[in-house]
Amino acid sequence: MSGTNTNVESLNAKGIFRVILMVQGMRGKLVYPYSDSLLDYEFSHEHPLKPERLKLTYLLSKQLGLLDKVNVIEPTSATRADLELFHSTEYIDAVQKCGQELCSDYRHGIGTPDNPVFPKIYETGAKYVGATLDGMKKLIDGASNAFCISGGLHHAHRNAASGFCIFNDVAIAINYLQKKRDCKVLYFDFDAHHGDGVQNAFYRSKDVLTISVHQTGKTLFPGTGFVYETGGAEGTGYSLNVPLIPGAGSLELIKVYNEIVKPIIESYKPDLLVTQLGVDGHYKDPLAHLAYTSHGYETVLSGLRDLSSKICDIGWLAVGGGGYDPVTVARLWTLFLAIIIDEKIPEKIPDEFKRSCDALGFSNYPETIRDEEDVVQMYFSREEVSLDLDRTIRRVKELVFPYHGI
Repeated sequence: MSGTNTNVESLNAKGIFRVILMVQGMRGKLVYPYSDSLLDYEFSHEHPLKPERLKLTYLLSKQLGLLDKVNVIEPTSATRADLELFHSTEYIDAVQKCGQELCSDYRHGIGTPDNPVFPKIYETGAKYVGATLDGMKKLIDGASNAFCISGGLHHAHRNAASGFCIFNDVAIAINYLQKKRDCKVLYFDFDAHHGDGVQNAFYRSKDVLTISVHQTGKTLFPGTGFVYETGGAEGTGYSLNVPLIPGAGSLELIKVYNEIVKPIIESYKPDLLVTQLGVDGHYKDPLAHLAYTSHGYETVLSGLRDLSSKICDIGWLAVGGGGYDPVTVARLWTLFLAIIIDEKIPEKIPDEFKRSCDALGFSNYPETIRDEEDVVQMYFSREEVSLDLDRTIRRVKELVFPYHGI
């Protein structure tokens, strides 16, 4: 057999797909589902999950010209059949009933302090799922990436709401994809809270590998995400958790990426990368106790961009998630969008954005998009944080890496 034939026959499906893309040219623009209708997802005026964070993100990204370089689409609403890709019929009925009657259903996690009932709880929950599904469908059709800032409701379970999350858009979107294609998905979550709903959805599957780096469940909701949670049945070794003690910051986030996330992505070689980009790990966030800065996030996002472009044939689906200081969320998610599409942005926050913040009642804003602070308050000493992470990484490698030949 000649060398030429050997090379051709050695191309697997991924290689062939890459060749097709090279012949046809670049994949389509990043897809950005957004509409002001998403702002109706508001539990109450006092609730920490404020819809203005989406509005401010959209405005800042638009004012910096980033939205001119992407495909902004009007999100659709998920159908009942879409919701049933993950959630039980009983639970969907409960959400719909509570929205109509403004009643509580504690058995299904509805009407609790975290998830109070509001009139459009079903409709806007379905719209959030629809936005992420729209992004997934565009990826299947050939878009390069999608950034669904309203998505990332990673705590919702099959039969219950949890942690501000009514419907689990991520689990639904991944199930939708896997009904269409035989493929592997890697889900990476750096929200300060453990991505328990997504992990549980795929805990026994080797076709969806989940990685969550988060503040330890010993000190933060939902109280899960420990190192020993490594998957079950054929999915054993396909669930990775890196819990961090309060005060862990950008150095720790970057170290987790370099020592855990990057080698796993390179070994697993997913067809699609899904990332939950919650920014409640930022040092200014009021609900968690981590100390990330824009530098740590930017380093990780840049690495993910380069890896996904080389490895992931279907592309990269990025979703939002937590973040409870709306101006910080807007700054960081705008920065993330610039990184994903590899565009430079100015250092200074435009005056137009400051006026938008003032108009929406958020007057405490910095002068720059990236953080200027290098030193942040620590809950533990630097030595304690570093030693704890070293122990955690060593244990993750012992428990999980052998399943991936690392």
